Amino acid sequence: MTGKKLQRVLACLLAVLLLSQVGAFSPAVFAADSSGYTLHDGTAVIPAGTSAGDVNRILAAALVEGFDQMTAEEQDAIVNKGFEYQCHFMKGSAPSLKSYWGSVAGGTTKKEGLGKLSVEYTCPALADNKDGDYKVRLAGTTAEVTLTKAEKLSSSITLKEGVSVKLPYNEDGTLNADALRAAIFAQVVENTTPELMVSNVTIEYYATAESGSLGSTGKEWMPLEGGTKDWLTYPAIGEGTQEVRITWGGSKDYAAWQWKGNVAVTGRADAPFRLKEGVTEGMTVAMVYNRDQSINYEATAQALREALLESTDPNISIDDVTVQYNADITGITKNYKPLDCNETLVLVKFGLGNQIIHFAWNGNANYKPLKLDDVKVNMDDHRIASAVVLKSGASITYNMDANVMLQAIFENLIDWDASTLPEKGTLSVADFTIEYYGENVLGEEDGGISGGVLNWAPVAGGTVKTLKYPQMGAGEQRIRVTFNGDEAYRPSTPIEGNLTVNKAKVSVKVHSTSIYADEAKDKLGEGFVTTDPADKFDIYTIYGGMTSDVTTSVFVQLPERITNNKLLKLIDDTLSAAGKPTLSDIMQKGTTVGELKEYLNDLLNSDALTALGGLLSKVGIDLDTLRQISDTLNKFPGLLDNVRVAFGTPDQAGIYTVYAITNNKNYETGVGTGMLLVKKHYSGVKLQWNQTIPNGKLTAEEATNFDFKATLSYNGNSDISQDNVHYLYSGFTSKWRPYSSTTTPPTEPGRYVVTVVTLGGNYQAAPITRAFQITK
Repeated sequence: MTGKKLQRVLACLLAVLLLSQVGAFSPAVFAADSSGYTLHDGTAVIPAGTSAGDVNRILAAALVEGFDQMTAEEQDAIVNKGFEYQCHFMKGSAPSLKSYWGSVAGGTTKKEGLGKLSVEYTCPALADNKDGDYKVRLAGTTAEVTLTKAEKLSSSITLKEGVSVKLPYNEDGTLNADALRAAIFAQVVENTTPELMVSNVTIEYYATAESGSLGSTGKEWMPLEGGTKDWLTYPAIGEGTQEVRITWGGSKDYAAWQWKGNVAVTGRADAPFRLKEGVTEGMTVAMVYNRDQSINYEATAQALREALLESTDPNISIDDVTVQYNADITGITKNYKPLDCNETLVLVKFGLGNQIIHFAWNGNANYKPLKLDDVKVNMDDHRIASAVVLKSGASITYNMDANVMLQAIFENLIDWDASTLPEKGTLSVADFTIEYYGENVLGEEDGGISGGVLNWAPVAGGTVKTLKYPQMGAGEQRIRVTFNGDEAYRPSTPIEGNLTVNKAKVSVKVHSTSIYADEAKDKLGEGFVTTDPADKFDIYTIYGGMTSDVTTSVFVQLPERITNNKLLKLIDDTLSAAGKPTLSDIMQKGTTVGELKEYLNDLLNSDALTALGGLLSKVGIDLDTLRQISDTLNKFPGLLDNVRVAFGTPDQAGIYTVYAITNNKNYETGVGTGMLLVKKHYSGVKLQWNQTIPNGKLTAEEATNFDFKATLSYNGNSDISQDNVHYLYSGFTSKWRPYSSTTTPPTEPGRYVVTVVTLGGNYQAAPITRAFQITK
């Protein structure tokens, strides 16, 4: 048997099977003729486009009695003979007036009418003709039977009556839509033709949107789990009588179908929670706090659960319930938020006072989500009221580390026995806010002058209301202490008290060193004088000693802050108003040791200079420092009052005793002593004649205008002081009179020698000498 024949046999068998499945046979009508074949009425599925050969085989299987019992040769003989069917032939879309017999393959023609008015009609192929009943016979025979032609077989669904479906849920309370679809199909559908499974059909319900929209009815067929459509949100199917639609899209052989009907849907039990007996509107619940005073939201939520809620199922804990509050405190609208909500747009935060509490629980497989009426409660602070008591007469010592002073206040100022506080061992400085009543300061560019605005400021200093406040310093201070509170105690009321802050001691060290004269400004930096502790100090440095030219010199180096333009002007203006020489005048014009001591003594003892004392206090200059400077000038051995005082660092070679005096209003005045050797330059220093004497001879006329001097230079640079260059002219005139001078060169005829040496000063060169003759 060829493959084509086998294909035809299988097609016929399929048609027979389909017909037997749906009981497609009509009441038995048999027709027989001389061909020997017996035909009966039947139904056949003939999809559009089926080939003529396949149509003949389908018809043979559907209409010929015992076709499936025949041999292949016998079946092929019938199929090859072919079938005819009776129908209206077609001219385009117009049917013939009468029906005619034509081949099931189509193409048979018939004319209707006479002559030129006749119209030729063509028989369409049976596969392309419409479904319905047709008279059919074997080609060349007259025995007719009825064929019911269908493109697809009918399908159907049979439903059970009086059933309901329970909504299945996951443990997290969400609907298990897949299980619900399976339950509906299993419990509602009796059977289907063809036999189908839940995966073959679509199950929907007629849902109502959660919110409406302009131009929308808010009703739509949706999946059982809900969803969105046309900007609307539809919930999952719920309890009650629900309109359900089951749709099957059909198959190659069976037509599609759709069923709509009502299904009773049952749900879970109500949530296993209820308000405790005795819960009333406005009842008080204690807020729970962290040690840092922030609300312990988790513990507070638990407190609300325990105060208001109880479980009716011992297997389900109230701990699983989420606690929220209504951010619309009026209760008019519902804006439920977590207790710790910090959203910018939520203006009402959870806190003390009246709060509307809402409990939420998503439910589980057995229970519905929680639905309880909101509860209005009064959140209150039930912690112990704290109080701080301060000791009188307490004192501490200033420390540049503010934390050290804070710890000292913690230890010495608080009266722990009289205060109402947690155990001292459980607390630290961080549990208190400690402030002092201080005066603001201007910027560093203003020399640190006090600004005159008093306010409570941190002990460590900082910015208060845009003003800068320094660290609390030595002196009598007003202190304010507040306990910040913790999880058991409420914050205390700020308490004020007095505290004496003693000046700290400072150790000053001068690191003796040696430098060259022109290096003093560069090399006498921070490392020359050090302090312990290394706080900020104004350092006044006094240098006194013998220079290389055996003269006594005193240098006073003022702190850079004092020479700050703004601060110096304030000092000068105050001195000038008191009728005293200004500091700028003294620095520019110079003074003597005696005058400086007298000036300092006058400043320290004059009643007229009260304003200066107030100014110095405002800029942090301690009068004890000025007394120490005066005392130090008296310590230099053999220092006469007429010795000139220069301001700055030593610029003359020599050896100096150095006194470094510290000033900081928070410290006792410190003094350190050392030595400074200012060395001369020897290497690279030389003397050179300004003019040469040709052949060692000059005329008397030439000598009158001749430059006999020499120039001192260092490493080729002659732009240095020439004050220590000295000359000696000696010899005999032509009349044998001796000549000697240290200032005036000779001009009379004679023979002479000039010697140039350096004495003292910062540069030492080897002497130079030359002999010369002056002629007439």
